[in-house]
Amino acid sequence: MKTFNGFMAGANLGHWLSQYGENAHGDRTLMAKQDEHFRTYIKESDFARMQEWGLDHVRVPVDYFLFEEDENPGVYNEQRLAFVDWTLQTCKKYGLNMLLDLHHAPGFTFNNGFDSEKNNLFYDDGLQKRYIDIWEMFAKRYQSEGDNLAFELLNELVIKDCSYWNRLWKQTADAILKISPHRKIVIGSNNWNSVDQLTALEIIESENFVYNFHTYEPFLFTHQRASWNETTVHYMKSVTYPFDRREHADWIKQNRSDSLRNFERDQIDKEFLWKYIKPAIAFLEQHDVPLYCGEYGVIANADDQSAERWLDDITSIFNTLGIGHAVWSYRGFSNITDQNNDVVSAKMVEYIARR
Repeated sequence: MKTFNGFMAGANLGHWLSQYGENAHGDRTLMAKQDEHFRTYIKESDFARMQEWGLDHVRVPVDYFLFEEDENPGVYNEQRLAFVDWTLQTCKKYGLNMLLDLHHAPGFTFNNGFDSEKNNLFYDDGLQKRYIDIWEMFAKRYQSEGDNLAFELLNELVIKDCSYWNRLWKQTADAILKISPHRKIVIGSNNWNSVDQLTALEIIESENFVYNFHTYEPFLFTHQRASWNETTVHYMKSVTYPFDRREHADWIKQNRSDSLRNFERDQIDKEFLWKYIKPAIAFLEQHDVPLYCGEYGVIANADDQSAERWLDDITSIFNTLGIGHAVWSYRGFSNITDQNNDVVSAKMVEYIARR
C-alpha cells in the first residue's frame, strides 16, 4: 500500500489566503485591509506550534484572485504571491511540508454547486488556458523545490459529468510535469470531493499522482447549526457523538440524500464511519496509488468531548488505512483553536497529529 509520504498528518490554513473576501479589483484601500489580514491571521509562531504538535504538513488554500485580477488575466501580483513564498519558506524552516491548493479557480468555486453557467471553467477554452497558465506559473516559481511541496489542482470539484474534469486535470498535470517532472499532484473527486465519487476519476498509477477526498460525516453532527448551510442552520437541537439517529428522525426524514438514512443501525458511531469510508477501502484495494483526505473536521458548535471522540475515531481509521489527512481547520470552523487562537483541547491536537 502506497502512502502520501510527508503528508500524513496536517492542518488546513483555511480563511487566510482563501475565503477572505472577493477580488479587490484595484481598490487600494480594500487591498491594504486584506494584506493586513494576510500578515496577521497566520504568523511564524503558528508554524512553530504545528511543528511542536507533531504535524508533518500544512494544506494551504489559495484563491486565484489573491494574485490575479479578472481584468488582467496572466498578470500576477508579485506582492501578493510573496505571501505564498513566505508560507513555503516558513514551512521549510519548521520542517513542515506544504500542499498548495487552488481553492477558487477562474471560472470555478465549490460554492456554485452544479451551476454550469457560473462554474464554466470546464467548458470555456479561454478559462482553461488561464487555469493551466496559473499552474505553470507555480511550477516554474517553485521548480527547485523537492518533495516538501505538492500541488492540489482544484478544491471540491462539483460537476455533472466528470469526464470534463478528467480531461482538464490530465492536461494541467502534463503542463506541470514538463516543468517539474517529480512534482506530486493531488487530484480530487467529484461532488465536493465525496469519497463515493473516487470511481468517477480516471486513475493513472504513477508516482506523481495522489487522489483526494474530504469527509464531514455525519454531516448533521459535523456541521450542526452551520450558518451557511440551509439544511443545518435552522435545526437547533444539539448533536452529540456518538448518537442515536432516532433522536433526529425529523431532520433525517427531511434530508432524503443524507447518509444517515440508509445505515443499518440506529447507533451512529465508529462503525458508521467505517461503513461510510468503504469506497476508500475499495479504491485502495483496486489501485496502487496513495489516497489522501484533504479536509475533515467538526464545527465549533459541537461540544468539545463529542468532537474529541469523532476526531479520535476518524483519524484512527485513516491511519489504519494509510490515508494522509489534514484537519479543517487550524483556525476557524473547528474548535481546535478558539477565536484568540489559543488551543482548546490537547486531545484534539493529539488526535489530528496521529500518523
